[in-house]
Amino acid sequence: MEALLNSTGTPASGESDDKRAPSVEMQSTPDTESSMPPSPKTPLRTPAVTVPTCIQQGIGRRTAALAIEEGTFEGTHAYLVVLPHQTDATLVQAYVMDAGCVDSDPTGTGKLLLTHAYARP
Repeated sequence: MEALLNSTGTPASGESDDKRAPSVEMQSTPDTESSMPPSPKTPLRTPAVTVPTCIQQGIGRRTAALAIEEGTFEGTHAYLVVLPHQTDATLVQAYVMDAGCVDSDPTGTGKLLLTHAYARP
């Protein structure tokens, strides 16, 4: 889980280091007909990730997740969920949520363990 947090970019606090997240790759659609102009480059898209209901309830947002990873945080079974930042398009917001609700109360509200904003790659 720490690796995913560290790979999301530089923390928003302004810290800078030589480790940078990879840039978003661009891909163009092959030109199938010579009479058509070349298609514009578009970012690669990944399918939406599914966030357990109680984890989403604990975060309090219905925004589609950019990434989710299950793991351990300070000895607690947890999910790391990365969402677009609510007010700043240059950031993402990472949430570490206690995963206990997934088995015990899937429609309830998960417990927030940590949240932090990171620069968007």
